[in-house]
Amino acid sequence: MDKKKIKTKYTLVVIVLTIFVCGYIFSSVTSNTNIVKADATQTEQPVKLLIVLYHETKINNLNKMSITPYEFESDLKYLAANGYTSITMSKLINYVYNGEALPEKPIMLAFDDGYLSNYVYAYPLLKKYDMKAVLSIIAKDTDSFSNCHDTNIDYAHSTWLQLNEMVKSGCIELQNHSYNLHCITTKRYGCKRALGESKADYEKVLSDDLDRCSSEIFENTGQISEAFAYPYGSIDELSLPIIKKLGIKATMTCKYGVNKITHNPEKLYGLKRITRYHNTSIKKLITDSEKIK
Repeated sequence: MDKKKIKTKYTLVVIVLTIFVCGYIFSSVTSNTNIVKADATQTEQPVKLLIVLYHETKINNLNKMSITPYEFESDLKYLAANGYTSITMSKLINYVYNGEALPEKPIMLAFDDGYLSNYVYAYPLLKKYDMKAVLSIIAKDTDSFSNCHDTNIDYAHSTWLQLNEMVKSGCIELQNHSYNLHCITTKRYGCKRALGESKADYEKVLSDDLDRCSSEIFENTGQISEAFAYPYGSIDELSLPIIKKLGIKATMTCKYGVNKITHNPEKLYGLKRITRYHNTSIKKLITDSEKIK
């Protein structure tokens, strides 16, 4: 074989080997990259989120689910001293949907119903300690007390004017607690389906009510409501598809426990809360919650 043929054969062998090696390297890199991505998805560490549920904050005529301003201030002092940051529901939703960062030790302070006592006592303390709270209102009660001059601290609700002031301060975020389903009748318990009610009728009742509440919140304060707190924590199995259809991205229950939040939007439905009872410190609530697996 002459030198020219040997050289040509040698060149072809080198080319084939080069293609093989390059292909192997590329395959290995791609494979490793896919493994890293899969591992990152599979090993996402959930964020532990405690939602503390409040109702009334007042001085006299206390019941089990109402606390004094002194107790609420002690809560805020404890949270500030121990590195907790209060977050809103919109902040949580943005974390899940858009990857917006959460603080290292997030906590949510959730007030249900919209009592006037929270405007009088809790709101000034939230401003004082630069904390935020989520206030889920019963819009019909807001309408009623906005149209009368009854300011009895034991049962009155905040007016739209007062709610608007709180929203503008940045301390309060409004969410949906129904327009007029926060009641118990012979036919219906909260927002549960009434006995003998068709699925179509139930969907209309629930949709109309929740939509009216959200619409009034927006019309009176400019705030978009994306979360719903179940009245009495009473959940109907038919409610969730209806709620999702309305564009509501999160629901809050009265189930006891701590939430483990990931970037999965389904984790926002059925959020658990721990009620802050009179004479039970937030330190104890947090300590007890750490024992929950």
